[in-house]
Order: sequence, then C-alpha cells, then structure tokens
Amino acid sequence: MIGRRAMGNYAYASARVKTRKSFLYPKETYLKLLQMDLPEISRFIEESRYKKEIDELANKYSGIDLLEYALNLNMAREMNEVLDFCQGEMKILLGAYLMKWDVWNIKSILRGKNYGASEDEIKETFVPAGELRMSTLVDLIHKGSIPDVIEGLNGTRFYKPLSSSLEEFNRTHTLSRLENNLDKAYYAYLLSIKLAGTSADELMMTFVRREVDITNLRTLFRLKRQGLEHEKIMDYIVPGGKLKADEMRKLAQAPSFDEFVNLVKDTPYWPDLAEAVENYRATGSLNAIEVALTRADISYADKISHAYPLSILPILGYTVRKQVEVNNIRTIARGKEVNLSNEVIRNQLVI
Repeated sequence: MIGRRAMGNYAYASARVKTRKSFLYPKETYLKLLQMDLPEISRFIEESRYKKEIDELANKYSGIDLLEYALNLNMAREMNEVLDFCQGEMKILLGAYLMKWDVWNIKSILRGKNYGASEDEIKETFVPAGELRMSTLVDLIHKGSIPDVIEGLNGTRFYKPLSSSLEEFNRTHTLSRLENNLDKAYYAYLLSIKLAGTSADELMMTFVRREVDITNLRTLFRLKRQGLEHEKIMDYIVPGGKLKADEMRKLAQAPSFDEFVNLVKDTPYWPDLAEAVENYRATGSLNAIEVALTRADISYADKISHAYPLSILPILGYTVRKQVEVNNIRTIARGKEVNLSNEVIRNQLVI
C-alpha cells in the first residue's frame, strides 16, 4: 500500500485535459483525410499541431517515416506533459497507467529482433512515455538477440515475466508467450496499487478492469477463430477483469466459434459487438470486432469520465483518445501508401 499522499490537483488537471481534448480531430477530419492523397495528408499534418515534431525531424526523415516519427514523438510528449501537470495521487496513478508504453516499446523491440527489422525501423515505433527512457530503449535495440534484450531489462519489473518464458521462446521462436506475460505483469501491477486514505485507486481499478476485459475479448476472438484448445487459451487470459475467471473459462471452453459467440451475447459487451460480429460472418475478417472493442473502450471512458469529472478518469480517458487519434492518422497514411480503397481504410478507423 502506498502511504497517504497529496490528493492531487483534480480541478486544474481536468480543465487542462478538457482543453486538450477539444483539439482532438473530430470524425469529419478523418473523412476529409480519406479524400486526400499521401502528399496532401502530409501537408495537412505539417500544418497542424504536429508541426513542431514534423519541423524538428524533417532534416533526418522524409515521407511516411517522417510522419510516423512525428506522430509518436508528439504522443509521447503529450503524455509526459499531462503527467507533469498532475500532482499527488493523480501523478502516481497516471504514471503507473502510462507504463503501457513500456510494454508497447518492449514488444516493438522483441518483434523487430524476431523479424529482422533494422534499428531505425524499430525506433520508429517507440513512444517513450513510460518509465523506460529513450536512452534505455536505444540501448536495448543495440542488443544482439532477444535473450540479450531480456537480460538488458534486468532490474526492471519486466525482467521476471520475460525471463520466465524465455525457455519457451528458445524452443518455439514465437513471441506470443513473452508478449502475453508482459500484459499480465502490467495489469497485475496496476490492479495491485493501493493508496492509503483515498478512493482514487478504486475509480482507476474500475477503468482498468474493463480494459482487461477488452484485452481478453480480443484474445478470445483471435484464438477461438484459430481453434486453439481451451486450456491453452486460458493460459493467455489476463486475470483481474470485470468478467470473472469462471465466465472467461466458459467462453474459452466453447466447442466452436459460433457457440463462443452465443456465450458472448450473455456478457455486457454484446451490444457493442453485435454489428461487428455480423460483419465478421460476412467478411471473415476480425477487423470490425477489433474496432468495435476499441470504440467500446472509448465510449465507456467518456461515460465514466462524465460521471466523475474531478477524478483520474478524465485524464485516463484523454490518453486513450489521443492514442486513437494517432492510430487513425497512421492507418489512413499507411493505407494510402499501399493503395487501399477508402472504404477499406475507413473500416479500420475508430471514429
């Protein structure tokens, strides 16, 4: 349990975040970007609030690489600026939540090493908004192998969950267990936070538990479609969600994908998923389900933020929406780069 700390500057931080949220792109902007070609999109972004990062990186990168680096750098700075103007328990809770970017960055390094990506290609994906500084991440890139990367994390909270599954990686050369253990370690840490003399951690736990459910549902849809044995599926389930362990086990044990879907209908998440599941039946693609789960996460964040305006929740909700904005811009730009149709790109957007 973390001892009593200053309560936090809730009114000030919430007002600051409300202002920043008003600058996020509305749906109409994404529809406008869809009608542009890649050079026009680049010019639009260069003239937006991403201009500082574009200008800063323009001497080193160009084209889609410049856009990628600028988007991630802007998001990292945004997260760190929000953390900087939070105080007391708000800073503790937000700092813990932003460790999601440590997990993101470590996964990027592991994937890059596993698939032979260049150091620049790996670095392009970084969002240094967690505990691990950019210098540490760059040092990890320079490691010669995945076991070396894991050893380089010795002394951090990520070392034990990674090293415990290194033997399986050496045998299978697949990253699924390493990545899943990172997710489990991250959420276990968040759900263990207790602040003495305050209910702020309880509000955050409500938010996090639902996020765990969203993470688990993504995993279940993917693995059930693959036909993985239910006991193996349970190994990938992150504990601590609002759905209880026996409910998750029941979903995992469904003998077919269709029967799994019928069981999902009994969860609170079905209204958000019904249309997307019909899309899956028509197309065979899980993309609509992935998008629907993200939309559900955002919708819940907005709802609970309005219910508790002077709490950590509006801050967490803003960080989720900022991430969605960056992902949407990247999706449009990458889609244009490979000549996807506007309809295909639009279906991948969270709007």
